[in-house]
Amino acid sequence: MKDFVYIKDNFLTDDECDQIISTYKPKVDGYVDYTGYNSFFITENIPHIDKIISITGEYVKKFPEIQQTPNQWRMGDLRFQWWEPGKSFSNFHCEHTLDNARRVAGFQIYLSSHNCGTEFYTGEVIKSVKGRAVIFPAFWTHLHRGQVCPDNLDRYMIIGYYFYHSDKDQLT
Repeated sequence: MKDFVYIKDNFLTDDECDQIISTYKPKVDGYVDYTGYNSFFITENIPHIDKIISITGEYVKKFPEIQQTPNQWRMGDLRFQWWEPGKSFSNFHCEHTLDNARRVAGFQIYLSSHNCGTEFYTGEVIKSVKGRAVIFPAFWTHLHRGQVCPDNLDRYMIIGYYFYHSDKDQLT
């Protein structure tokens, strides 16, 4: 797999994934943003937040050079996402953009398993496996897109980002 990509299987249990889906799916039902998926920013009472935050330490342990960045960074902007059958974020993109210039890395947790996943520009695919967590750099070096589930199933994820910040910033 690509440099600086971290994959952890069984990060969340099936029961934890199901709990997150049952907590957040009712909140996003009917809200579709420009990318074609249903999305909800998670701001409070986040199930399993300590576990979700713990993956940061694992990433730093595997890639300690990220600690050499000129600024501090932290996790923020957690979002629950639900793709209905036939939908995906099919355009190649990166997480670091003019509007999101502070993003250092992105992370995602697959809450459901499918015959598809996240496809990188190189052709490599990280399969959507329930409970799998993935972290990768936010930059053009890691252009990616979502694949459509060929089995016409609903797909669920939690995504978020690591941001550069200063002590005065109010990131989640």
